[in-house]
Amino acid sequence: MTSYVLKIKLISPLTSAAGEGRVGVVDTEVAFDDLGLPIIPGRRLKGLWRDAYRDVVESWQQCGQDTTSVEQIFGDSGQGTHDGDACIHIANAELKNTTSLKEWLEYLQHDKVRKLHPDDVVQHYATVRSQTAIERLTGSAKENTLRLTRTLKSGLVFWARVNFNEITPDPALLNALALGAVSLKYMGTARTRGLGKVNCQFLELDPTGKVKSLTPQLNTNCLPPIKSTVLSKSVHKPVAKTTNTFKTNPQKPTHILHYRFKLITATVMPASDGDPNTVVSRQDIPGSHLWGIAAWCYLNEGSHTASDPVFRNAFLNGGLRFLTAYPEAIDNQQRLIPIPHSIRKSKIDDQPCNLADQTSPYEPTKRFDRHYAKFGSGGIETQSVKTERNYHHARATSDRRKGRALGAEVPDGGALFTYQAIQPKQTFQGAVLGSESDLTNLKTWVQSPKAVHIGRSRSAQYGEAEFEWIDDVPQELTHIVEWEGFTISQAPTNLKKRLIITTLSPLLAVNDGGHPIASFPVQELVNALGLPEATEPELISSFTRTETISGYHTHLRLPRQQWQAIAAGCVFEFKLEQDLTDEKLLELERNGLGLRKGEGFGRIAVNRQNNLHLGSKEKPLDDPGNTNFPKRPEAEIPPDLLEILKQLVRTYCVEEMQKYAREIADKLAAAHKIPRNALLGRLRLFLRHEKPVESLEKLRKPAMEQLTNYQINMIECPFFDLPNQQTLFDIFKNAWSQPELFTKGLVKSKVDDLATDFDETIHIGMIQTLLDNDSTKLCDDFLNYLITTLRISRQRRSK
Repeated sequence: MTSYVLKIKLISPLTSAAGEGRVGVVDTEVAFDDLGLPIIPGRRLKGLWRDAYRDVVESWQQCGQDTTSVEQIFGDSGQGTHDGDACIHIANAELKNTTSLKEWLEYLQHDKVRKLHPDDVVQHYATVRSQTAIERLTGSAKENTLRLTRTLKSGLVFWARVNFNEITPDPALLNALALGAVSLKYMGTARTRGLGKVNCQFLELDPTGKVKSLTPQLNTNCLPPIKSTVLSKSVHKPVAKTTNTFKTNPQKPTHILHYRFKLITATVMPASDGDPNTVVSRQDIPGSHLWGIAAWCYLNEGSHTASDPVFRNAFLNGGLRFLTAYPEAIDNQQRLIPIPHSIRKSKIDDQPCNLADQTSPYEPTKRFDRHYAKFGSGGIETQSVKTERNYHHARATSDRRKGRALGAEVPDGGALFTYQAIQPKQTFQGAVLGSESDLTNLKTWVQSPKAVHIGRSRSAQYGEAEFEWIDDVPQELTHIVEWEGFTISQAPTNLKKRLIITTLSPLLAVNDGGHPIASFPVQELVNALGLPEATEPELISSFTRTETISGYHTHLRLPRQQWQAIAAGCVFEFKLEQDLTDEKLLELERNGLGLRKGEGFGRIAVNRQNNLHLGSKEKPLDDPGNTNFPKRPEAEIPPDLLEILKQLVRTYCVEEMQKYAREIADKLAAAHKIPRNALLGRLRLFLRHEKPVESLEKLRKPAMEQLTNYQINMIECPFFDLPNQQTLFDIFKNAWSQPELFTKGLVKSKVDDLATDFDETIHIGMIQTLLDNDSTKLCDDFLNYLITTLRISRQRRSK
């Protein structure tokens, strides 16, 4: 399969800002992933590529050429299925060929290894620049204007994957994208001040991995055309063979088919919370996403249309029920459930308790920090969904020459906004309910594994996932239904005229007038159980929360109606006047309550609360302390990793040598033996000489006496391979004449600590390389810092 890549080479340092800084470290931080590897966010690449291509289009149009429009390639606001949608998806740009590097970084940064920190990786690929504002009248720096900016080093090469959505690109489209890529010359902040110059190329990768550049032809005198092209999306073509179809009449679900989403990139599942400039993400994947994927696949098979009775019965009338995908347990890949709101933990000893259980003692309680759990013989085992926040801004719309956000106070100036997203590499498991034949046919439409795009902003940076079916064939619904581990009993228990209902997904209900209401549908419950109207169940207690359910009609490009719903995890306890059979309870549990059951809403558990085993303590599944010791990667150690480790050793040596320089200065100050400033100045000049030892030995007797009149105890400096007693003259002479011997102990100590998992050859080679290349500079830095510290100590003494 042919794939495409946008190659970005940094000609000058680049600040791909992350939208935030670190107090005391940098004011403007670069964007990097959780391992510390730098990235260029896909949304920014899409916007920059779009603007660069627009400039090319305007030039061609002035020459009377008919061109492919910007909206036709990069899309317009919103997402739909018409010609104005984006035909490409742009992923985050990452460093080229970092697969083995990521494996090693994950291993070395693991909580049980802790050899590296993401900051160590960031410092290898980036540097920190300082700048101030200048006072025009005096030419000096203004007060309180110092700011620090981290910039990526020049020469780095990034690759961003480019996928075409439902189309096969033709030469005209590829030429258009190649022209736009070549026109992209600058990116990042401060691009008008020497930063952010880049060289971009649009590349094609064949199935064998061979790279073909689509841009060399642009160097000829005749540029290729970017004439208007028809983007041929998938169309419904009739087929001669007879295909399986869904049953015409929807039936009650009898079988189940489990599925899994594995997130490849961060994914935004927008909820109705947050402020106007913040998009808060749900912590699950609603069933409507698989509903849309399945419907699209069905309509692209044979001559199917949306007006078919099969389509309406299967996707609109509840013949198939696409349940919400919740997080998958880390330890055994079991589907987790939202923690019922009746289950709390004591504020005194953190012991879990179930307030819906009449035998549980009442005491001050609090909610769990994590929102999902499984219940079994091991008690309550909880797990959280990891999220991240990314900052974006809309640039000026009225004047593209400004190329940046101007602030909300400027008309059409753009605004800063934030996306909360689910972090990648997490898996979510859901299920589809229906008849055996319907589920079998569903697997023929939606093949697995399948690359899909879900959530918001899925045309750039977000929403890449891999979909797969877990079950080979549909499984018959058992007494446990779709919720493994919720109880150890095999059927809902008759609690003798008590009914406890737990919502396992949001429940949508309406009042008598047909308007949405966040209230339990008692009348529907009565009808489902077949109870006489005069024996309406009495609500004894409830543990509830509400949430707003919204969504987006992709094919209409319109938001869906917002519903106030009963949230997942709510518990309702009713008192009945008669006992119910286990079959009646099981049927109620299978069918659920409320509206839009086909999208996974209204799933409930009936009379399961009294069978829960909570244990004495909460057991977090994602606690780093509970994870196994990681396995050492089998991949060959990449050169970049060795360079990162070498830089870490250099940083460690500088810090340790500066520490001992301060101790030496303190000892000389306490003995009143600090050399005079004139001599310290001459020593600093010696640092610039090619033969500093000869200059040191030619000092006259008075100067020599200042350097030899005090013996310094070096026992407290165990890394320096020097005699126990040293004068200041000996320290300078040894550092200049024997730099490798002077730093060998420090270098070997840190390399031994970092390279325990490396082969002996690599281990010894790292030490020797550092000694050969860095010993002299380390000694010079040490002596320079020592001179500065001695001068400061002398000034303090004189005061």
